[in-house]
Amino acid sequence: MLDLQSVYFGQKHKDFNYQDFDLIKKIQRLARKHQRQCENSCNGEGWVNGQFYTCAAIDEQNCQYKSAYIFEDEDLNVFDLEISKIEEKIKSLLGVNHLVSPDKDGGFSADKYRVEFQGDPRGATVKLFYEVAYIEL
Repeated sequence: MLDLQSVYFGQKHKDFNYQDFDLIKKIQRLARKHQRQCENSCNGEGWVNGQFYTCAAIDEQNCQYKSAYIFEDEDLNVFDLEISKIEEKIKSLLGVNHLVSPDKDGGFSADKYRVEFQGDPRGATVKLFYEVAYIEL
């Protein structure tokens, strides 16, 4: 958001300050991580914390890759776990209580901010709104 959009945004929202800008930059960094993990989940393979994981069947003895599935009998994988951690970090930065359920549009609201998460990596996986204005991350 360090472009002409931020200048116009600051002109429209007079109470927008440096703390808000700093918060948006932190969320922007986390949104990129969220996007990457959504892509990994969709592709079935990718990197998490320096380790390559795959959802494909692998031979554990002859391969340096790890299985992405946490439990063999469930569909939960490392990528989905990382996505939920990132979403919790974003919600905690915005001050959304972890007990708050999503509103009718699937987003979470706190004070001036509203955030929406979606797992489809073909679009924005994290959408952030300041008051009612969409912030392009």
